[in-house]
Amino acid sequence: MRAYKFSLEKVLEWREDSERDTAKVFASIQNELQYQQNGLNSLRLEDENIKKKILTLKNINELKQQYLFKQSIEEKIERQIKLIDETTKKLEKQRLELLEAQKNRKIMEKLKEKDYNIYKEELMNAEQKELDEMAVLKYGKTGVM
Repeated sequence: MRAYKFSLEKVLEWREDSERDTAKVFASIQNELQYQQNGLNSLRLEDENIKKKILTLKNINELKQQYLFKQSIEEKIERQIKLIDETTKKLEKQRLELLEAQKNRKIMEKLKEKDYNIYKEELMNAEQKELDEMAVLKYGKTGVM
């Protein structure tokens, strides 16, 4: 009998590739989000340092300068928070795409498994048929009736 070959093997391979590509994009977005969160933490730390520095200043010009710098940092923090929100939404969208790609691959793998089980059953039936034929022929040659 013929060797087993899954007729939709190319579709399965395409779905595996698609899942792998989606997982790479997901990981990339995760890294981007982590980088952005680290940037936000740095900005917040800098903001805290400015607040502490403002408390120690006595010169009005230096106070004004630090206050303006603090406002600038606060604006950067707001922009960074918005950027993190956008990236989080992108990450969630990509996570859903990854789940869908995994589901599609698993469907094909189950289909391949069922197809292989049918192949094995057909192979066993064909083998049993040959054994039955050999037994009938052997029985016929011995002439026992």
